[in-house]
Amino acid sequence: MIRTFLIGVVLALSCRVATAQAPPEEPPPQPLLCVGPERARQLFFEKGLVPPIRAMRQAAASAGAEAIDIQLCWFRGELVYDVTLLDRNGSVTHRLMSGMTAAPLGERGKP
Repeated sequence: MIRTFLIGVVLALSCRVATAQAPPEEPPPQPLLCVGPERARQLFFEKGLVPPIRAMRQAAASAGAEAIDIQLCWFRGELVYDVTLLDRNGSVTHRLMSGMTAAPLGERGKP
């Protein structure tokens, strides 16, 4: 009886160890490498980017929120605008907009 109990405990523990393995890690999110205002002006003229105000208006319209800040950043080798938005309920979100077209690229996690 005790022997059967011990075998059951060993089997339960071995199954538990096998299922307790860590899930495969997801690749870390790509960081935004934002540039300062002077470099942003240079890149704006060199690369022919859309005006920041246009990207802010596009982001605000697509999110139904108010744009309160914008930064020019490198993301995956592309120039993007990181637009900070204030939602109607008071929450702050970020939306990435293409620097070349002002098309929405998606939301970014909270800073």
